[in-house]
Amino acid sequence: MDKRILVVTSCTGEKKQKPVNQLLLDDFKDLEVLKNRESELDKFTAGELYTGSQHEALMKGVRQYRDAGAKIDVNILSAGYGLIPEEKEIVPYEVTFNNMDANFIRRWAKQQGVTEDLKVRIQNYDLIFFLLGDKYLQAIEWPISTRDDQKLIFFAGESSKKRILLEDRNYMLSIGEKEAKKFKFGLIGIKGFLFAQLLAAARKNPDEVWTAIDQDPALIREYILDTINSEKQLELFTEDNSGLLKFHSELYPVADHLVSKNSGKDFHFFMPENDDRVDPNYDFLKDFSEKTRNPLVNDVYAHQLFDQPQYDGILISKVNIDNATKQKRKLIEEMGIRKFLKLPENYPIMGDCGAFSYIDQDEPPYKTEEVIQYYEDHELNFGVSIDHLIVGPFQRDEKIRDYRYEITLENAKDFIIKHREKNCGFLPVGVVQGWDPVSFRKAIEHVISLGYTRVALGGLAREKSEVIYEILKEISPYIPNEDFRLHLFGVARDMRTMRSFHKLGMTSFDSASPLRRAWLGTGHNYHTVEGKHYTAIRIPEASETTGRVKKMVLEGKGEFSQYKVLEQKALSALRKFDRKEIHIDEALKAILEYDEMLGENREAHEDLYYELLMERPWEECTCPICSAIGIDVVIFRGNNRNRRRGFHNTYAYYCQVKDMREKMMKDIG
Repeated sequence: MDKRILVVTSCTGEKKQKPVNQLLLDDFKDLEVLKNRESELDKFTAGELYTGSQHEALMKGVRQYRDAGAKIDVNILSAGYGLIPEEKEIVPYEVTFNNMDANFIRRWAKQQGVTEDLKVRIQNYDLIFFLLGDKYLQAIEWPISTRDDQKLIFFAGESSKKRILLEDRNYMLSIGEKEAKKFKFGLIGIKGFLFAQLLAAARKNPDEVWTAIDQDPALIREYILDTINSEKQLELFTEDNSGLLKFHSELYPVADHLVSKNSGKDFHFFMPENDDRVDPNYDFLKDFSEKTRNPLVNDVYAHQLFDQPQYDGILISKVNIDNATKQKRKLIEEMGIRKFLKLPENYPIMGDCGAFSYIDQDEPPYKTEEVIQYYEDHELNFGVSIDHLIVGPFQRDEKIRDYRYEITLENAKDFIIKHREKNCGFLPVGVVQGWDPVSFRKAIEHVISLGYTRVALGGLAREKSEVIYEILKEISPYIPNEDFRLHLFGVARDMRTMRSFHKLGMTSFDSASPLRRAWLGTGHNYHTVEGKHYTAIRIPEASETTGRVKKMVLEGKGEFSQYKVLEQKALSALRKFDRKEIHIDEALKAILEYDEMLGENREAHEDLYYELLMERPWEECTCPICSAIGIDVVIFRGNNRNRRRGFHNTYAYYCQVKDMREKMMKDIG
């Protein structure tokens, strides 16, 4: 069966006709206005209207390919018209995503239905090629769901790699200034030119070429280079071309010889314990908790709100217990840590010291004997040796760096010796620190020589994924066997990145990031299982005794009664919107009035809130929290909403972890 091919390219500023009364952005905002304005202008098919160099080079190749009797479809992503087939009749206009900011691109593309149209269009194709710049890629909500037998192939610049390579079956040919210079074609049009070369390679035997590409997308590069070579369009093509048209199938690729011996064994997510509890009886309509309740006894953890924990284990730091209230420490002593955490028996607990708490001290405040005793007294499953962080200024000072490095290694040695002497019940984990791939690798080699079969990398929580990737690549060849386990402290990334880390030896990790993002920053407060993030709607409590409203009233910025009226109006509008009693615009207006009174960034919030309310993701989620409290899960307001949203985010992330684990098991089996 012939492969079905679709190419998605972008509109261009250059057009066959550019009348003074061509359409502008405002003309597209109202369908009636658009219809009237279109009647004033000449119509062209989309395929013939655009005259930019990318479009012309592409369509020349498409015509030659079709003249040979082959089939291919072209769609154009237009900043004015949305996603349109080449045969659609349109009129001249002047609108481009290239001069819009990210928030406006997202909202405008949503109004045009770009992503939804694309999902429908691609269903009938086997290979879908995208010739889009980064701004146009931003108009599509990635990752986009596809059939298991489809492949999405991007001709794009290196800067788009993180946006593209989020999903399996996504591939990318890197195209930029180097390729434009080498192939003697303008930078703006180079993608169209190179895709035309691919079509030239496919003309003689389309089925054979597309089938080969479907089986191995990396062959695209060879087909293009062979075509250019054969047409002798390059004078110096005898030079090494390994740096041209780099092909990517993963953001962090792992060559076969680097896949660790323990890859495919474990993939476990631990949740750090930081008193993340909520009142199970909280009244969301009245914003009321019983003041006489004992939160340590009454309030519940995330794993109590779900049928089972949304993680594979708990990480608890000694410093968190040492610094706890007397009441909490007493309850832990009486109940035991597991019962206090209300954690099922089959979920492991890992203990460490909490190195970030003493980062500014010359030496860790703990000794091996007391840490071991702490792990034993609390019957933990895993105990981590004492480390001293080498980050920031401590990494830049060579003397301090080396001193902390040696302290960490000496503590690991002392830890495993005393663990053996005492015949402890917990499994020992040797933690290492470093400042570059080689220092981490040498530390790993050392602790392995001490007899550790479980090692953890510390100090990487705030590092970029690229840095962690290089460290793991250095370590991977030194992992001794399939029984070795490697933990990453404080590191949680998207699943494709974590899969690469796993191939390089990582078997477990911990992070509170999905939970904390619920109330930190903008744009990533509410997560979906599919990997999309939204901003929660900020409606802070109007209180005369605490919080932002009290502060603003004291500063003379309005009367308390004004804030209270706007707060209640915003909450009421959201609930009416949730019940579908009012339109989105009415709800948004009430929310933004309170935003404005509070001095919030109204313009930035408007687009983000609009996206959230338009898509209503809480209705699609089946987790117990979204099912129970509905729209309250996306309201940024107090612990009982914000932390529940964090619990939901952890659930969404853990769903991705489990899905990745299932895929790994299938690959092994």
